[in-house]
Amino acid sequence: MMYPKAEWPGTTVLVVEDTDAIRRMVCAMLTQNGYNCLEASDGAEALRLLEAVEDVHLVLTDLIMPNMDGAELARHLSDSRPELRIIFMSGYAEDVGAHLLDRTTCFFLSKPFTPMALMKEVRAALDQPWQGIPDVRAGLRSA
Repeated sequence: MMYPKAEWPGTTVLVVEDTDAIRRMVCAMLTQNGYNCLEASDGAEALRLLEAVEDVHLVLTDLIMPNMDGAELARHLSDSRPELRIIFMSGYAEDVGAHLLDRTTCFFLSKPFTPMALMKEVRAALDQPWQGIPDVRAGLRSA
């Protein structure tokens, strides 16, 4: 089944996920639907990759990872690559407060997610007028 396709040829998504099987599965879904996909296993690897590759449009990152988590990665990217859109994902939404993310400034996928949910969130993030990378802390609403 096909989902909302990449609107622009050559749209590249960097998937940052410490679980290899999930990272490969997400990249397979993205590639099947017309996106180019790059992979990193943590935030530090993602930063190294983004220093070498200019043509990345979206970062899809897990929130909870060893070495450098998704929130810290977003803070680094707000300085070095503020044009990037970011989607946060986690299987521990309650633990990280992701259910409090302000959906007007932050995109979030709760794991597990369906291919349709992934494609809809990717499309929404890419379609949103650029406002810079959200500060995860500023994107948290009061409980």
